[in-house]
Amino acid sequence: MDKTLVEIDGLRLDYGAVCAVKDVSFRMKAGEILAVIGPNGSGKTSTVECVEGLRRPTSGSVQVFGVNPLKNRSQVYREMGIQLQEAEYPDKIKVKELCGLFASFYENPADWHLLLQQLGLGEKAGRAVKKLSGGEKQRLSVLLALLP
Repeated sequence: MDKTLVEIDGLRLDYGAVCAVKDVSFRMKAGEILAVIGPNGSGKTSTVECVEGLRRPTSGSVQVFGVNPLKNRSQVYREMGIQLQEAEYPDKIKVKELCGLFASFYENPADWHLLLQQLGLGEKAGRAVKKLSGGEKQRLSVLLALLP
């Protein structure tokens, strides 16, 4: 698996006079897992937002699946799932309803019924998301990120 999924070269991101990200470079290939670790305010979220196409770098380049995520966001999102640190969902929505809703966003989503079982959430399908434990909510977020 040599396919490069994410390539960042010399990324810099400034917020006015504040440099949030300075000279970040890395490549991530298919099958690799990347952890972005650092203290609060070190630019982790800003870097990930550039990968997602949500922020325009001050300088440097970002390629995801071989394209610029800012200019090709819909193309990138067809293949990329994102798990946020925290997420909010409608109070009364059930796990299975949320899974079905998110699956409807993608042309060829993964089988969310199977993912529910694999992530130990099969018995929670009919439960309101707000009734899940913190860990169950995190596993649900992983499931939603795996759908593309």
